[in-house]
Amino acid sequence: MRREDKLFFQYIGPSMAGMLIAGSFSIVDTVFIGQGTGKTGLAAVALTWPLVMIYGALGELIGSGAAVLIAQARGAGELSRARQIFGNMLTLNLIAALLVWVLVLPFLESILRLFGATPELLPSSASYAAIMTWGAPVTMLMGSFISVTRNDGRPVLAMMLVVVGLVSNIILDWLLILHFHQGAAGAAYATVISQTLSAVLGAGYFLTRKTELHYSLDTLKLHVQTVRELLLTGVPVFGNMLSIIAMLFMHNVQALRYGAVDGLAAYTLVAGLESLGSLLMSGLAMGIQPLTAYMYGARQHLRQNRMGNRGYRWAFFLGVVLMLFCFALRNVMPAWGGLTGHVAELAAHGVLLSSPAFLLLGVIRVAGFYYQSTGKIGSSSLLIYGDAFFALPLCLFLLPLRLGMDGVWLAMPVSRVILFAMLCYLWFGKRRERELHAGK
Repeated sequence: MRREDKLFFQYIGPSMAGMLIAGSFSIVDTVFIGQGTGKTGLAAVALTWPLVMIYGALGELIGSGAAVLIAQARGAGELSRARQIFGNMLTLNLIAALLVWVLVLPFLESILRLFGATPELLPSSASYAAIMTWGAPVTMLMGSFISVTRNDGRPVLAMMLVVVGLVSNIILDWLLILHFHQGAAGAAYATVISQTLSAVLGAGYFLTRKTELHYSLDTLKLHVQTVRELLLTGVPVFGNMLSIIAMLFMHNVQALRYGAVDGLAAYTLVAGLESLGSLLMSGLAMGIQPLTAYMYGARQHLRQNRMGNRGYRWAFFLGVVLMLFCFALRNVMPAWGGLTGHVAELAAHGVLLSSPAFLLLGVIRVAGFYYQSTGKIGSSSLLIYGDAFFALPLCLFLLPLRLGMDGVWLAMPVSRVILFAMLCYLWFGKRRERELHAGK
């Protein structure tokens, strides 16, 4: 195996495994809540996902921005700058957590009603969301520590932090939901406690001699230029998470509109699969990101391009595998979440129609992260924010008008085609424009 191939798999393997495990949190909660509370509990918790995922997205905004800049700084031999970025990351996480408490907790029930919570669903939704909001600081810090640990040359350790969180979440879900019958609140407590454990272990790594990044009061003081660069660099990853959040929110609204509670309960299965696939593809892209960022900082541009091309090829192959997996098990999966009868049939049909989205999802995700790591923030943001604010909303609004609930299921694959067309323009259209300009 060539050295670059070995390096590629050394990073993407743990990164994909870590994101797969992280995505399994929602699948685990779906299974236990479905078994413990049925379709009403599933629908209630599904309504909160767009809100609580914002907390993780803020952690990724700060953590991924810091991780990329730290990798670039170390590639350029600037260790003191890398340490300053690390300290500023910690301070920004604490500020963001305080803002979440102030802006969300007093208005929580109003926010959930805006998300579509009915009187039947609101009590469980509010209970779950309140606990997750109080736990927002550990959610953010866990994501940031994992991102920086991965880019600090410890991808396996980053994966293990997620493994610890998942295993503890499974054990606590079983205890609190099935044994102590705490319902949605039990699922929230299980998640917050397990994330706290991962965050504490992640924080502990930076107290050891295995890293050159350490805590220091001097680096905690915010530096305006560092904060600006950190947030701008993290914007594409935040947009990546935002696109998943937007997918969940808009699908929730349309599933309730066209399928009522049955439609929303069925969508929880499809949402879990789509989120899992998105996170798995993001893991592939994040595994490549520290390599291309380092090569970009070290001006090794040919190696950087080869690494990106490997990512595209493997992303498409993975998309084919995910699509075929969902096709094969679509009639079995609904029972995992406690869905039966008409709701199970609706969910299986939704899996069949939505799964082709995986074919192009990974290619688009790799492109977004690749452009981010090589300083092309505009191109990266076009792909990521074009998803959340253009392609997906357009498809979710127009397709159900004619196709009803089938339009809700088809919105993801159709919007991936639109985004791939945008990516093709970035690949070939801009190159053609430069060639024509040079010819003049």
